[in-house]
Amino acid sequence: MKSFAHTLLFTTATCATLQPRQSNSGCCFQLASVGTVNETVLEDHVGDLLLGGSFQQGGFCLDTTTKTIQDSLKHNCFMRAPDYQFECYQGAVGNTAFAVTNTNGKLYLTYNNDPGTFYACPISSGTETTYDIYSSEKANKTGCLSVALTLTDETPECSTDSNSTVAARSRTVRSSRTLRRQAPSQACTVSPSAPSLAPYSVKPSNASVVIGVNDTAAEVVIAYGSSTTFDYAIPKDLFTLDAAKPSLCALQFRLPVCTLLPEGYPCYVFSGMEQEVLSNSGMAFNLTADDGGAAWNGTELHQVFPGDVITIGTFDCGQAGGYGGRKMTWKVSSIRDFALEFTQAGVGQDAKFQDGVGAWIVPCQ
Repeated sequence: MKSFAHTLLFTTATCATLQPRQSNSGCCFQLASVGTVNETVLEDHVGDLLLGGSFQQGGFCLDTTTKTIQDSLKHNCFMRAPDYQFECYQGAVGNTAFAVTNTNGKLYLTYNNDPGTFYACPISSGTETTYDIYSSEKANKTGCLSVALTLTDETPECSTDSNSTVAARSRTVRSSRTLRRQAPSQACTVSPSAPSLAPYSVKPSNASVVIGVNDTAAEVVIAYGSSTTFDYAIPKDLFTLDAAKPSLCALQFRLPVCTLLPEGYPCYVFSGMEQEVLSNSGMAFNLTADDGGAAWNGTELHQVFPGDVITIGTFDCGQAGGYGGRKMTWKVSSIRDFALEFTQAGVGQDAKFQDGVGAWIVPCQ
């Protein structure tokens, strides 16, 4: 059974599916794989290109002068070191040189003057089989399948030798404006070598939610109708360097890009950057219990993008708390249909992953 968050995302993606509109401004197209895996190329909310799944179909345009590709949001697409994954990000650039070749009357995407062999590598996504796409330079291809990418729904310019600059296909719904979010109101300096304190338990508050990542006690679901509580116990003097001057602590939230997570760490399910910015959605962290009585704004909106490490709020670490240390509990809830489902790292003494996605208490200045 799919999780509540996954169902919500699928519904949202289905309602917001964007149909490309033909343009005569250059070589624009969609892509499909040919080989052992035969699927349409989709683009998820963070710019990763996939084969299979329920995300929207990707639309691309090729500038034959610079040999670069952009997606429908005019984000640059590339396959660069160290992962060589096919992805499209705003502002990011790569040195991949793309081209279109005609083989027996069929158009294929190639790169770096190579024949155009791509690798479809399976990823965990519940009951569906989906694949990330990589170039042939990917170091570890274990379990991956070689495919070619053929152009579909291409404009006539793709079959010509035109060197004109390609403009992105227009979209009927999706905004192409630069994504901007609210700036976090809290800030402090955290040393890279500073210790991190994970929650000793996380509990989704909606018992009817079927968690779909690993069904373990470390699973978190933040979505419409489901909040999650994070329980912490701060040992005495853990972060206090000077007993006469209590150190400052922060609640920090981390959302690494999935490709940078430890091997075997499940990727998260996320409602997407566009949804956050256009709907002004995000999370609220309400401090529901604290032995130390810290002042806290529990209604403030917090937005997070893949790759972020953000400070949710700060408080004096202090000496409060009885046996077992100071106990603190936050209830994290969704604002305006934000959805995030993930495995919180570091929960329990035998946690498989000590670092990854989630919320930590850290010392800061």
